[in-house]
Amino acid sequence: MPLVERALTDLDDVTVARVRPALAWLHQQAPGAGRDPDVAVLRRFLWRELPSTWPVAHHEQHEVAWALGELFEAAGLADQAALCRAPVTHEILSVWRWTRSFPDVPAAFWTPALSRLGPRPGPPAKVGLSLASVRGLLEAVGDGITLTPDGHLPGGTVRALDDRFRWTEEFPWMRPAGEWDIPPLRFLHQHLAAQGLLARDGSRLAVTALGRAGLADAGRLWSAVVEPAPRWTQEFDRDALGVMAATLLRRGSFTPGRMTEEIAAVLAAKWRPARGDGRGSVFDGASVVVQEWYQLGVPLGWWDTGRGPADRHPNAFGAAAAAAVFRSSTGRGAARPA
Repeated sequence: MPLVERALTDLDDVTVARVRPALAWLHQQAPGAGRDPDVAVLRRFLWRELPSTWPVAHHEQHEVAWALGELFEAAGLADQAALCRAPVTHEILSVWRWTRSFPDVPAAFWTPALSRLGPRPGPPAKVGLSLASVRGLLEAVGDGITLTPDGHLPGGTVRALDDRFRWTEEFPWMRPAGEWDIPPLRFLHQHLAAQGLLARDGSRLAVTALGRAGLADAGRLWSAVVEPAPRWTQEFDRDALGVMAATLLRRGSFTPGRMTEEIAAVLAAKWRPARGDGRGSVFDGASVVVQEWYQLGVPLGWWDTGRGPADRHPNAFGAAAAAAVFRSSTGRGAARPA
């Protein structure tokens, strides 16, 4: 590592102490004189080795990455320096750290979800199929519509959307008399409003600037729909989403009641009911989050039917949404130190 070794002489003692063990590991992976660290090997160190086995505290993992970035910049290795400083690197380190915040949960529980971490993916293939109902509602609202006195979409809009997406044909017990009678439409309206794609001003509902930007860019619209915030910003809700996504990616099925039981057992290692009388249990809180996320997937076409009406398996869209939720709920990267 001739360039790197020369650059070490210009760094302070603290930085050198941080990078020496990492450089030794990198050299073991690609021994041989005259070779500077390969980007692929460095990526494996930063995204897997450092967070999974390195014997330092979480914050120190970020410091090691930043120190390596400083070293590689001094050595003129721009690609390696950029990888050490990239937000995705520090996001991945934070996701690994988050999994350690649940005592006594076996490492294997997280493996399927962690194995999907890498460069931030774009939207899944044929994402327009999943986003069709989102686009349909945004286009129907357009510059603005007048809501009913109880805050629902007007009947004409409801019937037009039902004619287009056939919800009452798929669920024949529904009646298209109003928005409240068609739960998939109600779930969609609630979510798009919570995510800031739709905004209400008195009795008027209109598409926001974020919503209009999404209509022009499918990738941006997908991100706005699957991102936990701003609908789910409380730490418990984000933990529940992250554990739920990891569970879904591990076993590939989604029965809301069973899912709530599984994730409540994991969450109970970290969370306790706020009330002394036991009301508002961890199970109750998790159940709300699980049910809301499951309901969101109905109009977005995330679920394939399993053995019974409550048994669902995520298709490609549902799995992609779960992976995005796992990452966004848990990955809070560290800012670069001053």
